[in-house]
Amino acid sequence: MKRLITTMMVASAGLFPLLSLAGGVGINATRIIYPSQSQSVSTSVRNNDTQTTYLTQVGVSATPDGGSAPFVATPPLFRMEPGTQNQVRIVKTGGQLPADRESLFWFTMQAIPSAKEVNGGSTRLTGATQIALGTTIKLIYRPEGLPMPPEKGFGLLQFSRAVNGIKITNPSPYYVSFFSFKVGGRELISSAQPIKMVAPKSTVVMSAKGLTFPVKVSWSAIDDIGGERHYQGEAQ
Repeated sequence: MKRLITTMMVASAGLFPLLSLAGGVGINATRIIYPSQSQSVSTSVRNNDTQTTYLTQVGVSATPDGGSAPFVATPPLFRMEPGTQNQVRIVKTGGQLPADRESLFWFTMQAIPSAKEVNGGSTRLTGATQIALGTTIKLIYRPEGLPMPPEKGFGLLQFSRAVNGIKITNPSPYYVSFFSFKVGGRELISSAQPIKMVAPKSTVVMSAKGLTFPVKVSWSAIDDIGGERHYQGEAQ
């Protein structure tokens, strides 16, 4: 019997505007905002392939790698015909989350293309390798009544010197995800830079050698629709 082999390719999205894609399938968003006063939120997934049908699974997890979360995505499993789009509904199922800041979860879509062969009028599954395509984006739970809009919160970051880097403090209730972060005109965001986001009311240290203080800092934060908001500051 021929074996059916499945492998996983996961693309973490957040820096790509309008549509997060993996192969021929994608999510029509770069992030999902879940206001606390909402009964549910919806997003759509799309099959841009004009020939391939995908079996698609969606879910919400505590981390990009998994873990339980107080949300359910429905329908959890469905077929996507070529060139079609499906709506997915996300519902909070319970649990107490902080009321003074955002909470972060992850929405994942996995899709396996069909491998069917028509032979003498019958359809059967071949032994061809199947590639499972995956896309993961942020799902941000936003409490009602936060003291400022997110666009203002993104600009409240504070900076100071650190050993071999720069300390970033976020006093706001919002997650700040960076599209760009420059210190003295030098871009620090790269594939090798692990710090690309600062959680609410927290501090991180971004590694960078050879910085001289005081120094000008400029950054662009990704907003709710995947656009950029630009800010400037200074590190002492």
